[in-house]
Amino acid sequence: MDALGRRYYKGTSEIYEVFNVISGVIFGPNFKWEISDSAEDKLVMMITRCPLLKEVRGKEQYAELSEACQSYCRSAVENLNPRCTQIYTKRMCSGDGYCENVISIRE
Repeated sequence: MDALGRRYYKGTSEIYEVFNVISGVIFGPNFKWEISDSAEDKLVMMITRCPLLKEVRGKEQYAELSEACQSYCRSAVENLNPRCTQIYTKRMCSGDGYCENVISIRE
C-alpha cells in the first residue's frame, strides 16, 4: 500500500472525510444529512433524505435494504480506515423518521 493509502486522520476530521467518501459513492447526489453531534472520537449524523428508499417497495424489501445498507456502510468505512467503525442507531427503512449514523474511532 502506498503512503496515501496508509494516511490516517485524527478525530472528527478523520471520520468526516471517511463519511463524505462513503456517502458520495453509495448514495449519490440526492442524499441529505447533517451533523447532529460530534466529539473527538465520534461523529453522529442525521440523514433526512436517502435515494435508496425510492427504489424499494413493501416491508420485506425495507428490511432487506436496512440490513444491506448497514453491512455495506460498515464494511466500506472499516476498509477505508480500519481505525473507524460505523453503525446505524435509527433507520428510515425500519420506520424511523430519519437515519442516525454513528461513525467512531475504535479504541
